[in-house]
Amino acid sequence: MKKLLLSLIAAMLLGTLGVYASKNLDILTLFSQKSNSQNKLWVGTFQLVFNDMKNNILKKDVVFEGERQTKELKSLNKEEFNKDMLNESSYYTSYGKTSPKAKEKIKNDILEKFNETSDILDTLDWTKRPGSYYAYAMLKKEFEFLEPFDKLDKLSFNNSEDKYDFFGIKEDSNETLDKNVGVLFYNNEDDYAVRLMTKNNDVVYLYRTDKNNDFKTLYSKMLKERDSYKGNHEFTKADTIKVPNLKIKDQREYPELCNKQIKGTNFYFSQAIETIQLDLDNKGGKVKSEAALMMRCMAAPMPEEYKARHFNFDKTFVMFLIDSGKKDPYLAVRIKDLNGLSK
Repeated sequence: MKKLLLSLIAAMLLGTLGVYASKNLDILTLFSQKSNSQNKLWVGTFQLVFNDMKNNILKKDVVFEGERQTKELKSLNKEEFNKDMLNESSYYTSYGKTSPKAKEKIKNDILEKFNETSDILDTLDWTKRPGSYYAYAMLKKEFEFLEPFDKLDKLSFNNSEDKYDFFGIKEDSNETLDKNVGVLFYNNEDDYAVRLMTKNNDVVYLYRTDKNNDFKTLYSKMLKERDSYKGNHEFTKADTIKVPNLKIKDQREYPELCNKQIKGTNFYFSQAIETIQLDLDNKGGKVKSEAALMMRCMAAPMPEEYKARHFNFDKTFVMFLIDSGKKDPYLAVRIKDLNGLSK
């Protein structure tokens, strides 16, 4: 009992501090979440598993016994993000009672749908027992630009000593590349945004700004600036653009949601995890994200020709990804330091 109590206290302390796989990237729970971190990322996958657990298994909002709801938990219960914001081809979800058979079905399903293997299924407890449930999701997206951008020389980012791979359009690039870029607005040399055009109409927005608001505020401000911009929305032969390659692989666990009795039930979350892989280069991008939420009964043992405009994203910027035909992002990332986040 004493060991169990100590483990619960440790889990609660870790939940307060947060657990992240990378010291250089803060993976956020919510699109609207405030964070002072300079590098931060949000993806909607964990919200999908939370929604399934709440709506299809618990059939009620998640509130922990003896605790007030945090802002994050309230927002998770409100479902800021849901499946309607994605095309069905972009995600896979599954929920139900844990068992080795359920695990194998998920493995087969994601192999058939995405030709992908899981990075987390083998780390989860799939023991078949009374009162043991799971919710799992994978988000998989690939997009290609209309034409491959030019590969640029290695450049510094935010005046860093290290240099990184970039792609884009130079003064002497082939004019066919101009159709890859749509201008949202260009207010000055430090305040601008573009859309990178893709073959399947997926949306890639790049927003150059030093502001460090939450992603929801930044996204709204970007769209407001776009709608009020009276300048030329076409990328012209005088314009240039440079964008850093990105290669992000990270994960976050949610100990703040685990080992706490869910009010009005005899259940607790035993494991909660989300992963993200994001690649961006001159040809396009790939996103793979998984999330899982495991729940147990309390009776079970508890575990642990224009003026040239230069759209240079070589300083702090934000990127939003939106599924084809949708209006709300499924991923947002802010980058101030490329160390460990680029090829």
